[in-house]
Amino acid sequence: MEFVPFVSLTDMQPMAKMKDMNTQTYPVANVDSASFLDIFRGLVDNVITTNEQVDRDMIDLMLGNIDNLAEVQSNIEKANMAVELLVTVKNEVVSAYNSIINMQI
Repeated sequence: MEFVPFVSLTDMQPMAKMKDMNTQTYPVANVDSASFLDIFRGLVDNVITTNEQVDRDMIDLMLGNIDNLAEVQSNIEKANMAVELLVTVKNEVVSAYNSIINMQI
């Protein structure tokens, strides 16, 4: 085992400034003209896009091309939230469909 000498406070470097958050804007559907299918397709596209980014991050991480693990973790959380939102919307739609089917006329 290799001995690592004690690092004093004077040897430490200050933290670098945080990069600006991703300011990418996403198109907002016009509520009056958007159908549920358009909104659902947007949710699915968001899941696909965020999962592709996580896949690219994982490959870059394995190759050693990424130094910012916080950005990787942030992208993973974005992908998780996108999937959770899609599943929640799907569950609510199925629940509403079942309620309509079970209505008595």
